[in-house]
Amino acid sequence: MLFTSFVLLTLLPAVFGQSWQQYLNGLVQALNTDGLTTLASASAALNSSSAGQQVAQILSTGNWTLFAPNNQAFNSTPINLTSDPTSIRDLLSYHVVHGNFTDQTSSYPNITLGRTLLNDSSLVQLEGNESQVLAWSKGSNGIFVLNNGTTVSVVNKTAYQNVQVLVIDSVLKIPQNLSDTISNSTYDVTTLAGGLSSINLPTNDSITLLNVLNNASGITLFAPNNSAIATANCIGGLLPNNTALIALFGNHVINGTTVYSPAFTNGNNYTSASGEPFAFKTNSSGVYVSSGGSNWAGIMRSDVLTSNGVVHVIDSVLLDKKVNVSAAVSAYQSATSVAASMTTETGPVGVTPTTSAGH
Repeated sequence: MLFTSFVLLTLLPAVFGQSWQQYLNGLVQALNTDGLTTLASASAALNSSSAGQQVAQILSTGNWTLFAPNNQAFNSTPINLTSDPTSIRDLLSYHVVHGNFTDQTSSYPNITLGRTLLNDSSLVQLEGNESQVLAWSKGSNGIFVLNNGTTVSVVNKTAYQNVQVLVIDSVLKIPQNLSDTISNSTYDVTTLAGGLSSINLPTNDSITLLNVLNNASGITLFAPNNSAIATANCIGGLLPNNTALIALFGNHVINGTTVYSPAFTNGNNYTSASGEPFAFKTNSSGVYVSSGGSNWAGIMRSDVLTSNGVVHVIDSVLLDKKVNVSAAVSAYQSATSVAASMTTETGPVGVTPTTSAGH
C-alpha cells in the first residue's frame, strides 16, 4: 500500500532525503518556468509537512503523469493553498497518476482511467484501501478529464524528468460520497437518490439502503435515470415492501468491487448484491447491462466517480427481483479476498494488468 511505501521512505538515509528535496526543487523551478506559478507554490508547500514530503519522495522515482492546473484555473477556484498542508497534499495527490500512458487514451465515449496518489482514508473508501482514480477521454480537441459532472480540457503538454505534465484549465475536484454524487442533478438520477434514502432495512428501520451503500468499501451502482424510475411500474407495485425493493435495487449493485467501464468487456464475471449474475453487451448503439437475464439497460453515462466506488447511469430499471443469498455472500467474500491482494496499476485501470507490488 502507499502508506507502507510512505513509512519505508521515511526510514531511508538522509542522503536520499537530500535527493528528493533536490528533485522537488527542480520540479518547482520547472513549473515556474512553464508559467504554472500557483501550482509551483503549492508544490513547494509539500515540504512543509511530513505527509507532503512523502508525496515528493514518491514522485522522485518511477513514472508519473501530472494534470497541472494553470494559473487561471486556480484564480477561478476558491482554494486556499497556504492554510492547510493536508489539503494541499490531498489536492495535489489527486492530480498525479501512476504511470505515463496518456498516449493510450481512448476516444469518447470510451474512457481511460488511471490510479492517482490520493488515498487519504477520510476522502477515499475504495476496496483494499486502493487510491482514488481519475477518468479522462479524448475528443476532436484532444484529451479532457471527466470531473464532477464537467469536462476539464488539457491545453498544453510539457515534462519534467520522470513526469509527464498535462496542463489543464480547471482545478480537479475530489470525488464526493455516493449520496452527494447521485443527488447532483447533473447526473439525472435524483429520483433514485430519494428512493434509496426512503427504503429502510427490515432489520433496522433507522438505516436506509442509501446509508448502507454510502458506507460500503468499494461499490458499483447501475443507477436508473429519472425517466427510467418514472416509467418503471414495477416499483410502485412493490411498495411498501422494503424487502422486495432491496432485492430489486440490490440487483443494480456490485458489492465490494469497483467496476469501471473498461472492465465491462474484459471477460470478468460479476455478481449483484442480491446474488444475480450481470451480463454486458456492446453494439453500434452503445453498451448494455442486464441482471439475472432480465431486460437490457443502456449505459447512458459511465464512470461517475464517488469516494467509495463508481456510478454508471442507465436508461431502464433492471427488472430482476430474484435473490440468491449464497451467491451474493460468495461473491462478496471473493471480492474481499481479491481486494486484500490488490496491486497498484501503473497503466490504464481495468484494461491490461500492468501492475507493481503494493499500493
